[in-house]
Amino acid sequence: MTVGCTLQTRPLMFDATTISNQNIDSTTTITVRCTPNTEFTVDIDKGLYANGINRRMFSTEANGYVTYDVYRDSPRNNVWGTGQTKNVTANSGSGLPLEITLFGRITKPGTIKAGDYKDTLLVTLNF
Repeated sequence: MTVGCTLQTRPLMFDATTISNQNIDSTTTITVRCTPNTEFTVDIDKGLYANGINRRMFSTEANGYVTYDVYRDSPRNNVWGTGQTKNVTANSGSGLPLEITLFGRITKPGTIKAGDYKDTLLVTLNF
């Protein structure tokens, strides 16, 4: 049997319509489907506008950045990245689609200039 996998991603959208010193959280899912019992990992890079270890979104209208991150767990303790300690490892088991949740957070943003902030992350499926 030939081993293979597919990956479907969805946008991670933050609703920052109010100015706040509270965290702004969001979630989305990615779907992985592999042939039965195929082991895989999912890596997510730092994005187009990273500054060192920080992921950032950029707005041309506001000419500014907002720092955010993507986590592997709902308490948002484990940043999702690349490499053995920063990715998600799984097994496709039955070969049915597997939904994996990504947890996003803008940490206590304070005042953000109005604008449409965007970033592009590279999601890599290794199998």
